[in-house]
Amino acid sequence: MLELVGLPAGAALLRGSEAAVQRYISKPHKLDLAAVETIERASFALHDFLARRLAGKPVSSVALFPQYRAVQELAGAERIHPADLWPQDWQWHVVPAEPGVAPRGADAAIVAEFESQVLTLMRKPGVDVTQRLSDLSAGLAVGSEQSQTRTLWQLAAAFFEAQSVGLLVPDVYAKRMTSRLLAQLRSQQRGDLAAGERLARDLHFFCTQAAAPAIGEAPRLQAVRSTYPATREAVPSDYNAVQLGRYDPAWIAQARKRVATAKDSWSAVAGGEMHRLPGLNEQFALVADSLKRLVPSGDQLGDALLRAVGSSVQAGTVPPPALAMETATSVLYLEAALEDGAFDQPEQAERVQRLAQRVDAVLEGAAPEPLETWMEELYRRVSDRQTMGSVVQELRASLSESEKLIDQFFRAPTDPAVLMPVPAQLQAMRGVMSVLGLDQATHAVLRMRDDVDTLVSAGDQARHEQPLFERLAGNLSALSFMIDLLGVQPQVAKSLFRFDAASGLLSSQLGRHSTPLEDAAAPRLEPSLIAQAQTLSSAATETMPLAEVSRELERLALQPDVAAQPDLVASLSSAQAALDRAEAPFAQRETEARVREQVVGALAEFVSTASDPIGLDAVPVSSRMPLMSLTPAAPVQQTGLEGDDEMREIFLEEAREVLDTARSALAALSDSPGDVEQLTTVRRSFHTFKGSSRMVGLREFGEASWACEQLYNDLLASQQPASDDLLRTTGDALDHLGHWVEAIARGDTAGWHSAPLRQSADAMRLEGRYLNLAVSGAPAAPTAPLPVPPGFVLPPASDLDLPAPTVSATERPKSPCRSRAWTSPSTWAMPCLRRSRLPLPRRLCRRSKAWRLSTPRRPSSTLRPSRCRSRSCRRPRRSWSPSPPSISRCRSWPKTSLPIRPPKHRH
Repeated sequence: MLELVGLPAGAALLRGSEAAVQRYISKPHKLDLAAVETIERASFALHDFLARRLAGKPVSSVALFPQYRAVQELAGAERIHPADLWPQDWQWHVVPAEPGVAPRGADAAIVAEFESQVLTLMRKPGVDVTQRLSDLSAGLAVGSEQSQTRTLWQLAAAFFEAQSVGLLVPDVYAKRMTSRLLAQLRSQQRGDLAAGERLARDLHFFCTQAAAPAIGEAPRLQAVRSTYPATREAVPSDYNAVQLGRYDPAWIAQARKRVATAKDSWSAVAGGEMHRLPGLNEQFALVADSLKRLVPSGDQLGDALLRAVGSSVQAGTVPPPALAMETATSVLYLEAALEDGAFDQPEQAERVQRLAQRVDAVLEGAAPEPLETWMEELYRRVSDRQTMGSVVQELRASLSESEKLIDQFFRAPTDPAVLMPVPAQLQAMRGVMSVLGLDQATHAVLRMRDDVDTLVSAGDQARHEQPLFERLAGNLSALSFMIDLLGVQPQVAKSLFRFDAASGLLSSQLGRHSTPLEDAAAPRLEPSLIAQAQTLSSAATETMPLAEVSRELERLALQPDVAAQPDLVASLSSAQAALDRAEAPFAQRETEARVREQVVGALAEFVSTASDPIGLDAVPVSSRMPLMSLTPAAPVQQTGLEGDDEMREIFLEEAREVLDTARSALAALSDSPGDVEQLTTVRRSFHTFKGSSRMVGLREFGEASWACEQLYNDLLASQQPASDDLLRTTGDALDHLGHWVEAIARGDTAGWHSAPLRQSADAMRLEGRYLNLAVSGAPAAPTAPLPVPPGFVLPPASDLDLPAPTVSATERPKSPCRSRAWTSPSTWAMPCLRRSRLPLPRRLCRRSKAWRLSTPRRPSSTLRPSRCRSRSCRRPRRSWSPSPPSISRCRSWPKTSLPIRPPKHRH
């Protein structure tokens, strides 16, 4: 998560804590209180670091180094260096050559001299030694033939020069850097001229940490700094000092509550509510306790407040106005400092002492003094942030209302009347954004208002304005993101977004903008989108408001790669439907916890589908007009788990649980056919079957489940209740899959295929027709073919021709296709294959060639029909013969070999 949002230092700290915990799990006898406190302080530091980043305060990632070093030492890490937390990507650059420096080669003489200077530096550091090492490094840079090696020694020359002029105070890590440079020089003497990137990056880190040189001072350091410009984060001069996580976050939250309670009580007593007077001593004693823990010199202010409160409690009267105002001023300052996170700054000690002096002076009868400048600045900063928070809430509410109405229109584009209130809402938002200086967003809202007006004026023809739909959706997504960012980092929100007048889209400079969707084959989902869904799933568990979850779902659904894949869209639609139920009338509303559970489940399904190693391959089926575009089938990929017995057992256990869940949902649908939650549960069950079966190599099982999942994808997309025939089809499918699961458990899967279930599901999906699916413990086994004598060779295909028979005009063909050139075979028993000629039908229908020789897997030789390869055949499949085995047309040919005997023509 932290790496995803660009905070690798926080991720590194967590990895170190995790490694330490894992070490103590394996060796629990070594765990002690000090280790627990070390890991806890690392968590405190990370919490403080994130809070300051969210507040927009400058804080360096390297400030986490004291806690990072502590947990790495617990974990026994080999390398611990402050540069590990420095978020600077390393690149080799050419540093300008220094004129007037004699080149030096990596020979024995310079190695001996360099080693001598290093030993002197370790025993007695001095300016002369570091300057000499800088000169030697500069000579090595000039004498290096390789560019990277030259840059490495130029960085070393700048590193030593910064120490020689006092711009860099060496510590243990700087001294180790000197030893590493000596090892590098010895490697070069042996002929290894490669320059290590980590060594160069660490040198760059120290050159960045050094203080800025004056004009004309440290020319080598200035040359490096001009080549490698200022980085995103400044390196603290003393990264060993503890700056973050000095206090338990629970103490801070407790202090805020105590100060808020004391403020309310003091205000009430000052207003004449004397019944609250006796409790003031205890409340302000708690405030004083928090001040002593958190604020430098906080004990002085705590004692002063206790004296002021004690005088009023002892007198039993309303505090004098001057004392009431001064005490309230101090309490308000404390509340603002805790809210701003500035309570532990070095300057706070002097300011807290000044507040205590002011309270004591008023208590002794002196006149109140004017507010201090730093008090006014803090009040103004906190007030501005609170005001911005209120504005953001209003903008978010207005955008949510507009988004809801636009979404209703998207679902029913023939009724643009629902858009009537939207222009006025957008106009109000435009006024607020104009006052805040959000010019780019103002232009976007104006374009959105014009687009909505166009849709309203278009009337019934609005459904044809697809470009406007896409532009509105993209701008809604960008505005939602911008408003969320406005509440956290207003300056970033103002500078991050740009409005493109040509396309009419508001987009961020990070490139996360909406683009028109293209009808193309859907590629595999980008890892960033999968990570985005995982992040949203984690946030939706507890913290993120449901309105924000809805907007994030919409933003994810608008991604072109997602929108091109129907089952991903169906997963997001399920999550959105759960959120819609949270806004239903009170009698039908579900609890927020239940809604969050459903959203997280739908997102988990989304991630599972997007991460499916088999791909989202749709089975090509005959369809007059598909309800949603199916992507081309992806090639089957092996998962490596096909022969894993343990994974097969896990699949069986999970399959039985999923069957129970699906049957329970199906029973609920019998009473409430329009229950979206139960429909989603059934669809998710088939989806789980598809993914888990493919994972363990049961492709036929996955194909059958995928056909049933498509049926529910269409149903959810059409927002129609489940029909009785659909429920019957689903019940048959679940029974069929249940028997199949038990057959897999017995190891008897030879006769199980996806064709019957696919045929039944497709008949219901494409024609709305119930097709009976015979369910038994196992499908009827085909008649075993007779053995073929050794050495038997089948005749050529040309000898198997049979003239196409004629069919009476009054006789209905019994084929799945309504072709007039078809003979209807049922079960063809083949007594022997030793004939030289075997008359067989040459084709099954005029559009689909149907026969080919199959390579037998057993000693017997048989013929079987091949799958239809003709994409021009669009006729629906039919069930036509009750005698097993029945034959389906096109894609659904059974894979069992059929014993053949010459058919009798029934004209």
